[in-house]
Amino acid sequence: MHKTYLVRMVGFLSALLLLTGNIVWAQQLAKRPKQAAMRSLAYDATQETVMEGTVLSYSAEAATPPIGAHIQLQTASGTLDVHLGAASYIEANHFSLAKGDSVRVVGVNSTTRRGSAFLVRVIQKGGQSLALRTAKGAPLSFAGARTLSPSQLASQAGPR
Repeated sequence: MHKTYLVRMVGFLSALLLLTGNIVWAQQLAKRPKQAAMRSLAYDATQETVMEGTVLSYSAEAATPPIGAHIQLQTASGTLDVHLGAASYIEANHFSLAKGDSVRVVGVNSTTRRGSAFLVRVIQKGGQSLALRTAKGAPLSFAGARTLSPSQLASQAGPR
């Protein structure tokens, strides 16, 4: 009877280890598409440009990647898909966008498998501005709200 107990216990522990290993493996696989998407949206600060235009439309959650708020911006050179990041971050900073708004954005153009998007670091509308990414391109929505003062905007809003 003692051997039976040990055999059952070893079998149970083996099954538990196998199950735990499968769960960890599945979690690692689930992270891969996200990691690949993040790599494809590289932010190269040396390629920053300034774009100005009129908002044609605003979407809090776009149907196409990258995930988050987007605006369609009519510029002098055409229409541009502009990625802003988390809509909740924009709203938390009391920044709103609507059709017809004139805006100035600082960021980089990034290509994905489904097209290109302009990744915004700083957006300005009238006298209001909002930093959406760090100087290295990391979304500030992960770090908390940070609005810019006029002096901070002057030092950060130009192309690099």
